[in-house]
Amino acid sequence: MSRSILKHLAVFREFAAVGVLVLMCLFLNSREPGFLDLENLKDILVQVSPIAIAAAGMTFVILTAGIDLSVGSILALSGCAGVMVADMTAESGWVAVWFGIGAVLLVGGLCGVLNGLLVTKLSLTPFIATLGLMSIARGLAYVLSDNSPVQVLAGMRFVARYRFLDIPLPIFLLFGTYILCWVLLRFTLFGRYLYAIGGNELATRLSGVRVGTFKVLAYTLSGLLAGLSALIVAGRLGWMAPQEGEGFELDVIAAVVIGGTSLYGGEGSIWGTLLGALIMGVVRNGLNLMGVDYNLQKIVIGCIILCAVTVDVFARRVSLKS
Repeated sequence: MSRSILKHLAVFREFAAVGVLVLMCLFLNSREPGFLDLENLKDILVQVSPIAIAAAGMTFVILTAGIDLSVGSILALSGCAGVMVADMTAESGWVAVWFGIGAVLLVGGLCGVLNGLLVTKLSLTPFIATLGLMSIARGLAYVLSDNSPVQVLAGMRFVARYRFLDIPLPIFLLFGTYILCWVLLRFTLFGRYLYAIGGNELATRLSGVRVGTFKVLAYTLSGLLAGLSALIVAGRLGWMAPQEGEGFELDVIAAVVIGGTSLYGGEGSIWGTLLGALIMGVVRNGLNLMGVDYNLQKIVIGCIILCAVTVDVFARRVSLKS
């Protein structure tokens, strides 16, 4: 009975998120007539793509009732490492670009594996495990870059600047990521087991599922997609700084929660996460167009996060009483 209520509430929250997004767009367009222009909408999607892509990976982790606080630091470390690898092999031309891209994704994935092993093999709580890696990865980023921004090889910038049919590549990466994640969650045992683990880990373990393995895979995917986000950030900026991504994890987690995925695990959808990321992107873009002070923007985003978490807690209480 309670799971049925949770599912109905999750569906309601997704529809509510769509309604909120549409109303926000209409309101902002009434205040700033150019808001719904095609180019501005493209800009919003490009701006939100790093957060949205990392949020897709975070959804897998939160579905298991976990959390990954290290995604911002993983973004910085993988970005710095990949840019430096490309620079060291620059004489190889485009081969250096692919070396750099591979290094970014490899470092991101390995950080995710380490997070998963800390949670499953050492039985650390996800909060403590990923908090520790957050500090380690950030420190390594500073050490590797010698405390200075690292210039991005010109060829690597195509990830953020290339256009196909006048559509920036990050938009293709964004929707490609979400389609792939939707397939994983909807049509594979991997996705079904993640929901089961978040819903009742003990029962899932007793049914013979290798819970630890699937948790490690979830954290690995989170790290890998944080690396993909780093490629987009590096390509847009033209450099990668060790302090890049500070506070990034808060935006990523907020996007997942606003999209309706429960922090208690077992409930949520990948498309809800995309809606959450778009809501945050629209809010930031609209506030910028309206000239709202950056510090006030942080207050607005904070209020949105608190509202989303309050709804999640309320939904949980309703389900437990049923």
